[in-house]
Amino acid sequence: MDLHGGNIYRLEREGKSSILDYSSNINPLGVPETFKKAVIENFDVLVKYPDPDYIELRSSISKYNSLNIENVVVGNGATEVLFLYMQALRPKKALIVAPSFAEYKRALESVDCEIIYYKLLPEKNFALNIEEFSKNIPQCDLVIICNPNNPTGTFIPLENIKRINNILKVKKIKLFIDEAFIEFIKGWEEMTAANLRDENIFIMRALTKFFAVPGLRLGYGIYFDKEIASQLLMKKEPWSVNSFADIAGKVMLKDEKYITATEEWIDKEKKWFFEECNKINKIRAYKTNTNFILIKLIADTAENIKVKMLEKNILVRDASNFVGLDEHYIRLAIKNRDNNIKVLEALKEVVE
Repeated sequence: MDLHGGNIYRLEREGKSSILDYSSNINPLGVPETFKKAVIENFDVLVKYPDPDYIELRSSISKYNSLNIENVVVGNGATEVLFLYMQALRPKKALIVAPSFAEYKRALESVDCEIIYYKLLPEKNFALNIEEFSKNIPQCDLVIICNPNNPTGTFIPLENIKRINNILKVKKIKLFIDEAFIEFIKGWEEMTAANLRDENIFIMRALTKFFAVPGLRLGYGIYFDKEIASQLLMKKEPWSVNSFADIAGKVMLKDEKYITATEEWIDKEKKWFFEECNKINKIRAYKTNTNFILIKLIADTAENIKVKMLEKNILVRDASNFVGLDEHYIRLAIKNRDNNIKVLEALKEVVE
């Protein structure tokens, strides 16, 4: 099984065409027109190296997050930022709140770190119980939390993140928070852990999902620890963000029309999608805060449903390889209404 779900290119090589890809959580509004226009107008930037310090790009990101430029590091996708942070911190033992993103494990393994898991429970809707969690944090160097969480869609309010972090600071444990999907929550600006401005916290973000540019590779980290900052800059490869990605970060974050349209779409569509899923027999959908939804299959396996859906030219994410989930879970993206209707009708047919 592919680590991150369906491989659309492999399916096309095998003769499958016109696949409706619901395994990948990308904004259906597509690439912002402002960015397309900027690329065409600035195509000749390719004859120069990007600014190795990415001053304008980091300035754009810092303004978007109401921070200072010194609080931002950029990378070739969020994954580079993740691996870079692990190289800088080099934890010996880390706790991952699971199920969650598979790359955390790979990044920790790259620095020979021991990994333990705190598993969220389906009978509790995969919600993190702060009291129980606080009592059961083992001695380690780092705790990793995805918020909103992939694949469960759950979200931990800022006041609870603050409580967790205060406990971790007493134990001298760092906190890494992946906020790659936070912008799909209305009013996220008031909910991000960046508002705590705490030296103990490192935050990872991506432009991939919200701005529909996974092929571009642009992510960033937010930090307030000067010691970590020096390690990050010392270990970072030069020019890892290409010139077009540099333009993207300077243009898309100012595209208020696109941002507002996305917020209005997801706020309405995720509620509708959840309600429609729960009208289908033999599945259970978990309420989501973002642009995907986790579904438990009551009477079938993810592998079987994935095959049956693919026969209808729809690719779903077999979620059974997430730590803490079994063979009865799939994840669906949430896209535009017409395609969402097609997918739900197909899912109803194959499970009922």
